[in-house]
Amino acid sequence: MKIDLRCIPCNLSSLLRILDVNNAGEEEKKQVVRTFLKEVAEMDWSDTPIDIGRKVGEALEPLFGNHDAFRDVKRLSNRSLMEIYDDLKEELLKLDDPLLGALKLSVAGNIIDVAPGHKIDIHKTMKDALSRPFAIDDLEELAQRIRSTDSLLIVGDNCGEAVLDKLLLELSGVPNSYFSVRTIPALNDITMREALEIGMDEVATIIDSGADAPGAQEKTMQRGFFDVYSRADVVISKGQGNLEGLSSAKREIFFLLMAKCDVIGGFLGVPKGSFVAYRKAESRG
Repeated sequence: MKIDLRCIPCNLSSLLRILDVNNAGEEEKKQVVRTFLKEVAEMDWSDTPIDIGRKVGEALEPLFGNHDAFRDVKRLSNRSLMEIYDDLKEELLKLDDPLLGALKLSVAGNIIDVAPGHKIDIHKTMKDALSRPFAIDDLEELAQRIRSTDSLLIVGDNCGEAVLDKLLLELSGVPNSYFSVRTIPALNDITMREALEIGMDEVATIIDSGADAPGAQEKTMQRGFFDVYSRADVVISKGQGNLEGLSSAKREIFFLLMAKCDVIGGFLGVPKGSFVAYRKAESRG
C-alpha cells in the first residue's frame, strides 16, 4: 500500500495530539511540525503510510526522546478489558463456535469504548461483536485453518484490543503461538511492556517485531521475528497500520481490522467503518 496524500494531514493530526498530550509549548510545536513537514516533503511517494508515521516519531525524538506519550491511555485500555476477561471467556464458551466468536470479538476490539469511569457492558460488547456483518468475511476459513494448524502468529496492534487477542490465543489452543509487539512506543500500540502486564506470555511467545512506527513492515523486521513470520502456518495481522505495512507482503496473511478511514476503505473496496477479515493469498515472484 502506497502513500495517499490524505495520510499526511492524518499523521499531522496525530503529531499535534501527541504534542498537546505532553503539554509542549507553542514554539516547540512549531519546530516539531516544521521538521515533520520538511521530512515528508522529501519522501519517496512509493513508500507506505507507515513511513510517514515513522517521520512523526523522528520529528518528536529531539523533544521527547523515547517517552511513551500514551502510556496512561494504554494502561487504562488494558486494565478495562482485563477486568472483564474471565466474563468474556465464559460468554464465548457458551457459543456453538467459541473460536469464531473470539475472532469476531478480536476485531471488535477496535471500537470498544474505553474511558475513565466507563464500565464496559459485557453483553452489549458480545452482541455487537457477534451480530455485526463483515464487508469482507474470510473468518470461517481462518477458523478452520487455526483448528488444524501447529503454529500461529498474531501481529499485534493496539492496547485494549490486545487483551482480546490474548483471549483468542487462549481459546485457539495452537501449540506454537506467537504475539508480536512494537519495538518502541508508537501511539497506543502495544509494546513488550504492556504485553507482559496483561500476561500475554501465558498464552503465547511474545516477540519484538522490530517495528519503530505504528505498523509492521518486512523491511524493518528483526531477524528472529522474520524467521517466525516466515515459518508460521497462519499469520494474523491486526489493525490498519499493519495492513498498510504488510499489504504487499509475499506470504499469505489474514488481515483483521475495522476500516476507520476512507483511504483504507478505498484500498479494500469497502465503506468506511466496515469490519474486515481479509485473506491475502501468497504471491509468487
